[in-house]
Amino acid sequence: MRKGFLACLIALTCLAAPGAVAEDRESALQRAREAADNQRYTEVIEILTPFNAIADPEWRYVSAAEIGRAYFHIARYQEAHHAFRQAVRLHPERVESAIYLEATSFLIGDRKQALMIFEEILKSGARDLYMAVTLPGEQRFRADPEVRAVLAEYVIPLEVDIDHASVLGVSLGDSRVQVQTLLEAESSDQSATTLTASAGPALIWAFVFGRDQRLVEIVLQADSLFRYTPYRLRFGDGVDWRATPAAAVAAWGPPAQTIDTPDHGLAMTWNLPSHRLTLEFASPRRPHLEEFAEGRAMLHLATLSVQPKMSDSVE
Repeated sequence: MRKGFLACLIALTCLAAPGAVAEDRESALQRAREAADNQRYTEVIEILTPFNAIADPEWRYVSAAEIGRAYFHIARYQEAHHAFRQAVRLHPERVESAIYLEATSFLIGDRKQALMIFEEILKSGARDLYMAVTLPGEQRFRADPEVRAVLAEYVIPLEVDIDHASVLGVSLGDSRVQVQTLLEAESSDQSATTLTASAGPALIWAFVFGRDQRLVEIVLQADSLFRYTPYRLRFGDGVDWRATPAAAVAAWGPPAQTIDTPDHGLAMTWNLPSHRLTLEFASPRRPHLEEFAEGRAMLHLATLSVQPKMSDSVE
């Protein structure tokens, strides 16, 4: 009787063990992410390291990625590199881990591997390069001639049609449904007045709608597009993301309005038959970019908007 009871107990224990391990694992992951949110990165490593030997490849990937990020944030780049190498081996198609591996490769001195990974990231069709270029030592990385050559090879022209007030196939006056379809965009809040896209935390563009859900404004963050994505603005008439105020005036004539901006810059507005174009220029943000000589203004913002009489419906 006792022997049968023990056998039954052992069997039940074996059946319950995987679930118990999974529960412990999920609990540990939740605690680790809470610690990361509060910048307790050493705690993240302590919580997750004991789970590294678990056979489940998805769990090993998640664990390696979380540990790698924790090491990265405390500047222990060699350990972070080892963790992300494990993560990328398990899931080479996941761009975030590849970007971290590129960053850690560069930071531990393996420039050749960093460049190779960076090019593969661009080849994969990645549009958000924020993490790939904002690693510690950003200025040194971006100044590398081979990095610049790779970026130049994979540049994506972002054409702005000034006459028709359109970009990315979207035009002022289009319905919200049209815009979402053309941009392949989703919105969790259909009542929101703006659809936005970002690279990392940096806003790169915004599409603003009036009360009638028609597009009334397109805002393009030229400096963020240049810094954090492969996109490069082009306006035609020889004007692009490198434009100066003088080049814009030469292309389109004197603006209808010129005002100083709070960041000691300049905003110039041209009135067109059905809409307006506003370009805002200011000094380049740090780290300083070699494309812009010291003291030269950089295009920060380009805005297409309907004329005031047409935008009375804007909230």
